[in-house]
Amino acid sequence: MTLVVAIVIIAVSLAVGVYVLEMANGPTSVDSKIGKPVSGSDISTLYRDSLQPYGPTPSAAMVLSVHSNGPAVLTVGNKPVVIYIGAEYCPYCAIQRWSLVMGLMRFGNFTGLSYMTSRPGDVGAGDYPTFTFAGSTYSSPYISFQPFEVDDRNGQTLTTVPANYSAPWTQAGSGFPFMNFANSYTVPGSMLANPQVLTGKNWTQVLTSITTSDSTGLQIRESANLITSIICKLTSGRPASVCTANPIASQTASLAGPKSGSMVAPPLQTPGQAKIMLPSNDNRRRIV
Repeated sequence: MTLVVAIVIIAVSLAVGVYVLEMANGPTSVDSKIGKPVSGSDISTLYRDSLQPYGPTPSAAMVLSVHSNGPAVLTVGNKPVVIYIGAEYCPYCAIQRWSLVMGLMRFGNFTGLSYMTSRPGDVGAGDYPTFTFAGSTYSSPYISFQPFEVDDRNGQTLTTVPANYSAPWTQAGSGFPFMNFANSYTVPGSMLANPQVLTGKNWTQVLTSITTSDSTGLQIRESANLITSIICKLTSGRPASVCTANPIASQTASLAGPKSGSMVAPPLQTPGQAKIMLPSNDNRRRIV
């Protein structure tokens, strides 16, 4: 009897050991979804959560991440253009995409979004659940959206930033993520300071955080509301159903306004220079 018990204990210990080793060195449960289309149910849940009530007013610290540039509004197709520059491996991009998708859903619709995770081991555990804009499309009667995922999850080049969009990004240090709202407002880096709030979570759990407005969900909602307010500034308050709601209206009113007039973005151009390699000590920038 004692021998049988001992054998069982050894077997259980070995099984636990193998499990721990796989967790430490092998793919995590979220990795199985990488590159697959986002399910209709997840899109529906995120869209539902993007609707009113919108939730908290963006914090003062978050608002400070927005730089008001003041030039005329940059348009594509006669609509203000939102430009996103990031990388699939980037942990700060991982958390920022949740808010960006949520904010943009208030003005239009996505198709072709895929699941993605940041690279393991970058800023804490890494492997944070997110999406990729590579291969996606966005349609809206109010704004244009042009995303550039520069590198994939392994740090390999996916695309390059066109020359006509690269100047503001380069001036801000060429960091990831970078959001440019029609050249009138830029956000160099993430509005959300800590991607580690996504540690150990899958997409369903992050969606639950947003739905229940726990501490992680509230941060994502705050950032989505700030993005919404900036866009409302550019669209002159359209649509009213979004831009007059709380806390969007008050936040929009507090933003410095762009100058009158507009300038049209030229056709996309191929950059004439190689990628800029950045210091590895800035985790919001390229980590190779």
